[in-house]
Order: sequence, then structure tokens, then C-alpha cells
Amino acid sequence: MTQEKTNNIEIDLGQFFRSLVKGLKGLLKLLIKALLFYKKKWVLFSILFILGAIGGYFIEKALVLNKRHKQEIILAPKYSTIPYIYDFVENLNIKFKDKLFLKEIDLHSSDLKYLKKVTIEPILESKDVLDKLQIIYPGQNYFNKFMDGYEDEVLKSEKYKSFFKNHKLTLVFKNENKNNAKISKQLLSFISANQYYAKELSLIQKQTKSDLEKNKNTLVFIEDYLDRLNKNPISESKDVIVLGDESKIPTIASLIDKKAFLLGTINDQEKILQLDTNLVDVIDYGNIVRDALGIHKRLIVLLPVFLCFFVSFVFLIKNSSKKLENFINN
Repeated sequence: MTQEKTNNIEIDLGQFFRSLVKGLKGLLKLLIKALLFYKKKWVLFSILFILGAIGGYFIEKALVLNKRHKQEIILAPKYSTIPYIYDFVENLNIKFKDKLFLKEIDLHSSDLKYLKKVTIEPILESKDVLDKLQIIYPGQNYFNKFMDGYEDEVLKSEKYKSFFKNHKLTLVFKNENKNNAKISKQLLSFISANQYYAKELSLIQKQTKSDLEKNKNTLVFIEDYLDRLNKNPISESKDVIVLGDESKIPTIASLIDKKAFLLGTINDQEKILQLDTNLVDVIDYGNIVRDALGIHKRLIVLLPVFLCFFVSFVFLIKNSSKKLENFINN
């Protein structure tokens, strides 16, 4: 019984290998026939490939470049508005379907007819991240550690978005229309009119103005004291001022350092009062221009391949029909 099973297994394996060899021979024969066919028809397929590449170029040019327009706006969000702005832009597809929202921003559905998409992304500057880390972790050097792991895709993640000062708002349109420019204007107006952040802006401006006045008064006091010491050094031991802990008597060096610190702080506060008066500053309000993206080159390759495949398929059907007809006749 065991011997019979062994013989059956050997017969099955033998049939399997013979079938495998036969199949490989048939595949090799088919491959050789295909090579001989393309060798015989190489002029035809060369012409098809060249014509397909030229046709693919002009088709892509007509479909891509002539029907896309783009507006790029460089923004500088202030304070803590970056998460709000990103969330607002990323949910515009849903918001644009709401008639009440469109009415609120003074837009009509017809204004959005040619709008394809709206995106926002940070303008990557490693210095912005380093400055932010220095503020969060003062006195620690993150420069080398950060630069070793510097990757654009990582910096575009949610973790680093609020680190960057400038961001690019992009509106892509399917076609040119006089109402396209209105969309970006209304969106920016709506963002800048947010009541919560407007109140926060007002409060920060008010507090900064108050702190600026105090720092200026302190600076005047220190400068006056240093001037009196310069004119009458002997009186340094008699005129004593105490800043902070009463157990520490300030020196001329510490007062000079304090003066330098106050000057830097005052400069920063004056910048806030002069420059940070809006929730979002527009650094560059770009015009709507024809999309500068180049040819993707997909059709330049795909169209010739398709033409060659189609012609090969036609020859295959024609040849198969002849063989089938001969088989029927015989």
C-alpha cells in the first residue's frame, strides 16, 4: 500500500514538472514571437510613439495650463490665531455649502463657481523654530539638535505650525472670472473680524502700552542715577537704590545691564504697538495669475504606450481571427 502511494506521488511530480517545462517553453516561444513582431514593425511603432508623445504634450498643455489660475497670499498671523486660521481654511469645503455662512461673508454660490480649492501652509524657516524654542526653553541651545533632524515634512506637522511667522494662503481656480478676487478679500475680512481674538488683541495692546510707560519711567530713573554717579563718583556709597531683593545692593555694572535689558524690552513693546495692530497682517497680496505649474509629463508617456498597446491588440485580434478561420475550414 505504501509503495503504491509512493509511486503515485512520483507520477504526480513527474507530470507537474513536465507541465511546468511545457508552459515555460510556450511562454518563451510567445516572447520570441512578440520580439520578432516588434522587430518587423519597429518603424510603425516608432512613428506611433513620437506622434503619441507630441499629442500627449499638447493635450496636457490644453487641459492643465490653460484652465488653472492661482492666487498666493503671504500672511503673518498674530498672537494665537494660527490654529483658528488653519481650522477655518481646512473646513471651507463644508462651510461653502452653508448659505448662511456665505451670506455672512457676503458671497454667493455663483462666486464660487470656478474655485477649485483653498489651502494654507507654513513658510518654512528654521530660524523661526529656533527662536520659538529659545522663548519656551530660555538658556538652552537647541540649534544643533534641531538641525540634525531637520525635515520639511516634519516641520509642516501640527506640532510646528504655530512656530512659523509667515504662512501662504493659496486659492486655485478652474478658470478666470472677475469674481475670483472677491473670495480671498472676503475670507480675510471674516478672519480679521473674529470677536474673541479682537478682544484679546485689544487687551494685549492695552497691557503693552501700560508696561511700556512703566519701563520708560524706570529707564529714565536708571539713566538719571548713572548720570549722577558719573558726575559725582564719591556719592556712590551714600546714594543707594535697591531693585528687587533688598539684600542685594545694585552695582554700576548691574544697572548698565538693566538699562540694556529695558532698551530691548521697550523696542519690542513699541514694535507690538506699531506693527501688531491687526489679527492677520498681509505681507504680500498676490494677484490671480495663470498657474505656473509645468507639464506633468504623464500623458507624454501614457499616450504613446496606449497607442502602441492598442495597435498591438488590433494585430493580435487580426492574427487570431485568421488562425480561427483556418481552424474552422480544416
